Amino acid sequence: MDSQIIMESAGRLISMGLYVVTSFFFCRMLCCILPQKEGRFYDILIFISGIFIPGMVIDPEDMFNVTLDLVWLLLLTLFCFKGSVVSKFSVTAVIYPLIIALNFLVSDISLSIWLASGKSLPVDLAVTILDGCIHILFWYLIYRTFVSRVRQASRLYSRNTWILLGIICLASLVSITGYIYYPPEETYKIWPCAIACMATNIGSLYLAGYFVNTIQQEMEQDNLKLQRVYYEELERNQTEIRRFRHDMNHHLLVIRDLFDREDREAAHAYFRELESQITPKNRCFCKNSVLNAVLNAKYSQAEDSGIDCFFHIDLPEVTAIDQVSLCSIFANTLDNAIEASRKIPEPEKRSISVKARIADNGFFSYEIKNEKRNKVLMDKGNYISDKKNKSEHGLGLSNVQRTVEKYNGTLHISYDDTSFTVVILIGNAL
Repeated sequence: MDSQIIMESAGRLISMGLYVVTSFFFCRMLCCILPQKEGRFYDILIFISGIFIPGMVIDPEDMFNVTLDLVWLLLLTLFCFKGSVVSKFSVTAVIYPLIIALNFLVSDISLSIWLASGKSLPVDLAVTILDGCIHILFWYLIYRTFVSRVRQASRLYSRNTWILLGIICLASLVSITGYIYYPPEETYKIWPCAIACMATNIGSLYLAGYFVNTIQQEMEQDNLKLQRVYYEELERNQTEIRRFRHDMNHHLLVIRDLFDREDREAAHAYFRELESQITPKNRCFCKNSVLNAVLNAKYSQAEDSGIDCFFHIDLPEVTAIDQVSLCSIFANTLDNAIEASRKIPEPEKRSISVKARIADNGFFSYEIKNEKRNKVLMDKGNYISDKKNKSEHGLGLSNVQRTVEKYNGTLHISYDDTSFTVVILIGNAL
C-alpha cells in the first residue's frame, strides 16, 4: 500500500514538472504571435495559465473543461497581451483547437491503454509521464517551427489579415468542440476529426508565416522605391550644382562687365536673378532624410503643376512607425492630392495643405487637404480614381488604410464639392 502511494505521488510530481516545462514553450509561442504586456504580474499570470490551459484534461461530453479552456485562453489574450481585439480572437481561434484536439487524443488513447492493461498502476504511471512528454514535444516543435515565421505578425498584420486567419481556423474550432460536446458512442471515431483539426491549424500557422513573408517582401520593394526617390533627389541636386559651377565663369564675366560699365542697377538685378536660380531646392521639411526626400519630390511635382503647397511637418528623426509605412502615408495621399489638383482648370485655385506632428503623448496626427473639382467615385464602399488604367483604381488609399490598420490607427475621409480631406490618427508613435 505504501509503495502504491509513493508511486502515485511520484507520478503526480513528475507530471506537474512536465507541465511546467510545457508551460514554458506554450507561453513562448503565444508571446511570439502577440506582444506581451510589461510587468511581473503579467509574467506570473501568463506562466500559471500556461500550466493549466495546455494541460487541461479533455474527456468526451466534458462541456465544463472544454468551455473553461476556451474562456480562459480568450481572457488571457485579452488581458495579458497587447494588440487589437480582433488579433486576440484570431490567435484564440488558432491555438484553442490545437489544445483541445491534442488533449483529447492523448487522454482518450491513454485511457484505452490503461483499461487494456487491466487498470495497472505502473501502466497508469507510464502513460501519465508519456502524456506530459508528448505535450512538451508538441509545443516545443510548434514553437521552434513557427517562432521565426510569425514573430512579426502583430506588427505587420492588418485587421483584415487577422480576420481572414480567424475565419480559416473557426471551422476546426467549431468541429472539434461540437464532437466533444456530443460525441459518438465509440470515441475513437473522433480521432480523425481531432487529427484533421490539428493539421488545419498547423497549416494556418504556416499560412500566417507566409503572410508575414509576403508583407515583408512588399515592404522591401516599397523601401527600394523610397531609396530610389531619395537618390534621384540627391542626383538632381548634384546635377544643378554641377551645372551652376559650369556656368559660374560666364556669370562672373557678365557681372564684371556690368561693373566695368558702372551699370550697378543692372548688376544688382543680375545678382538677384542669379540668386533666385541658385537657391537650393532641397527643402528641409522634417528630420527624417528619406521622408524629406519624398516630400521634396512631391513638392517639386506640385510646384511644376502650379499647385500652391503648404507643408507643416513636425516629426522626430525616429518614430515607432517604420520608415516605409510613414513614407507610404505621405506619398500615396500626396499623389492623390496632386492628381486631383491638376484637374482644376484655374491654376490659381490649386492648393494642397499638409500638417503632421507627434504630440508629447506619442499621438501621431496627419491631415492633408486639397482643392478639387472632379467627382468622388466609390465602388462597394471603397474610393476609386478616374484613371484610365483600372488596375490602379483606389490603390493609394487602400495602401494607406492597410498601413493605418497595421498600427491600430484611424483614418477619416471627408469631402465636399470643392475640397477633399484625409485625417489619420495613430497612437504610441514614439
